[in-house]
Amino acid sequence: MDINRYIPVVDDFKNMYLTIKFELLKHIKRKRILITLILAILIPLIFYIIPPLLGHDYASTANGFAASNLGFVNLLIILSGAIFAGDSISGEFENKTGLLLFSTPQRKSSIFIGKYIASLIATWLIVSLYYLITIMETASIYGGSGISVEIAQSFLLALLYSTSIVSIVFFFSSIMKKTITSTLIGFFLLLMILPIITAVFTVAEVDPWFIITHNEGLVTDVLGTVNQGGFGPGQGFNFTIFKPDLWSGIGVMSAYTVIFFLSGIVMADRRKME
Repeated sequence: MDINRYIPVVDDFKNMYLTIKFELLKHIKRKRILITLILAILIPLIFYIIPPLLGHDYASTANGFAASNLGFVNLLIILSGAIFAGDSISGEFENKTGLLLFSTPQRKSSIFIGKYIASLIATWLIVSLYYLITIMETASIYGGSGISVEIAQSFLLALLYSTSIVSIVFFFSSIMKKTITSTLIGFFLLLMILPIITAVFTVAEVDPWFIITHNEGLVTDVLGTVNQGGFGPGQGFNFTIFKPDLWSGIGVMSAYTVIFFLSGIVMADRRKME
């Protein structure tokens, strides 16, 4: 057995680990993880503290409470993806730090993969904390029996949705020259542009199953909630509401994850330092 042929692979894993460690420390130093952690704590606490203060009852079921609590997790995922992945590649080119980083014996692909994984780990950390607090609140109100398998399914879907969001923002970071541009384009594309396109398709009675943000509804749909549609009371619009299909949605999120991740790696590897 020729052991030497495995050495480059081992070196790649070691270099990716060092990149992941460095990127996570950078996120901590820049207070990014701290800020998103605070949001992940405060948002679910609002749904736990405010109702009793206003004299309102909690939802009649544990899944109903969890669904209302998790209504903002997709927004937090988009925000986290933009914060952690928005400047992961573009920052190296804009700040010229790539002149030092890319000239090392470490392959550029292992650097980019390490940066992607670090962004994904940070995002998953935020999502996991959000769900942990939601589960603790649910258990305190409805007892341990209130922790259902649907909440676990929702958590797994949220993690998968996170990978697709990070991949999309990572792709824009790989092709944009400015960090602010890649961050804002990724954020507003996911938060505003794609939802608007989804609404247009819906009005035209075309199922927007292929749009990633349309499938984010699965995160709460698996808890048994029903999305209400319409343009508001008295507007007189009647159209079909397309709910995302579970398996189709999983396929779409997986496809976005793989396609945008690989495209980002290829585009970043081809870029030249100006």
